[in-house]
Amino acid sequence: MKKKLLLLMSAILTVALLMCVLAACNEQGGGESPRNISRSVDALYVGENGDFAVTLESGVRETPFIADGKVGEVVAFSELTVTPMNVNDYTEIEYVISSADGGATLAGKLTTGRFGEFRCDAATEFLPAAITLTAGGQTAEIELKNVMEGKLTAEDAVNVAEKQFAERIAAEEAEGKPGREIYLKLVTGDRETYYYYVSFIGEGTDYWAALIDPEDGRVVSHR
Repeated sequence: MKKKLLLLMSAILTVALLMCVLAACNEQGGGESPRNISRSVDALYVGENGDFAVTLESGVRETPFIADGKVGEVVAFSELTVTPMNVNDYTEIEYVISSADGGATLAGKLTTGRFGEFRCDAATEFLPAAITLTAGGQTAEIELKNVMEGKLTAEDAVNVAEKQFAERIAAEEAEGKPGREIYLKLVTGDRETYYYYVSFIGEGTDYWAALIDPEDGRVVSHR
């Protein structure tokens, strides 16, 4: 069981690191922000049924993102992602995000994105509790929960990662090197258990990264 968990953690870490590299290849930018954080997350609402998996993530991120060790313009974001769980021919999905009492809503449409996912900006001025999706003549309502509720914050996770890499950070400071770009997101291998992925990005392909358990701050894996 322990071996299986270690293999899963290693796979998640590798995939997350690869996503960072691919983003760097596809986008371009410059500048600096406090603590050199180019991406962080404030909340991640998730939900699913047999037909769709949903995430509604909010935070801040560099735009455009370049994994170059520097931080350009950082802006707030709130992104809705809907992933169909079955083969389909959808070209769009209508959605209505609602609050717990149904008194506040946000409606819109998603069009096909990359890799079969449907994405759009969806900034809510209320705490989302559910989302109603309509596609192919069918409607489904899915409850949403914030996986960060009651857990360590993103700032806590960065602090843990900085302690993990304290010797490396001190060595680079002694050499007069600038602080690394810090990239953080929540990742999962099964859409049930989530981990903070914190990467310290240098120039070129020079990365340090750690997976951190948001329950207790334990460093599950690092490289």
